[in-house]
Amino acid sequence: MPDLSEVLGSMMISLVHARRMADEETAAVAEYYKDNPLLEGMSLPRVRVPELTIDLPVTIDDHADATRAQLDTPGNIHKALMQQLNSTLDDEDILSSTKTFQSQFNKDAKKAIERVYEQQKSTSGKITREAMVRAVDDALQSSLKKSSAGEEIAAVKKTALTEALRHRVSSVALKSPSIPASLKASALTSDVKEKSTPESSVRLSITLREEGLEWATSESGKGGKRSHLLPE
Repeated sequence: MPDLSEVLGSMMISLVHARRMADEETAAVAEYYKDNPLLEGMSLPRVRVPELTIDLPVTIDDHADATRAQLDTPGNIHKALMQQLNSTLDDEDILSSTKTFQSQFNKDAKKAIERVYEQQKSTSGKITREAMVRAVDDALQSSLKKSSAGEEIAAVKKTALTEALRHRVSSVALKSPSIPASLKASALTSDVKEKSTPESSVRLSITLREEGLEWATSESGKGGKRSHLLPE
């Protein structure tokens, strides 16, 4: 049985592909107009659906409760973090010259991870990876200031270290992600006719509005090119 979100998502995806199919046909017509001397000066026909309203009967069959995310243990997070630290310092060729910093960060990061773990475990709100990432980042900056490594390590290498540790913590912080609550629904005509009751059936009036995007290319700071999707 699909979720209600899947039913609604399928309709929005269908509208996106309808726009694609229409644009592909417009491109084909453009080729035809270009090769026809009587049509090449005329404007191209292009059909768009700026707004679509759908009246959809559905049956609500079940409800699935949300599940909270679970943080991994402080020990596992700390172990993965220190492995990443050693790997990145080795890649940057500063592993052997930063022993004092490594020892300091080992202690600071362990305390920060345990503190956030206890806070998140006792909170009634949602558990977030970002809280763990920021705590480790603060511990890193604090450890750099406490040791001579903060001045000895080049800025570009500190940036690479910071990004590597942030990415690593973000990837290992959660043992399992949160799953939002969902409604099990059906929009199949046969299901609606056979299962529909006043208690389980509803009618959804949905208005979908089309917004076009287009690619724009710009130069990056390092001389390369980057492409961005912008509103047309």
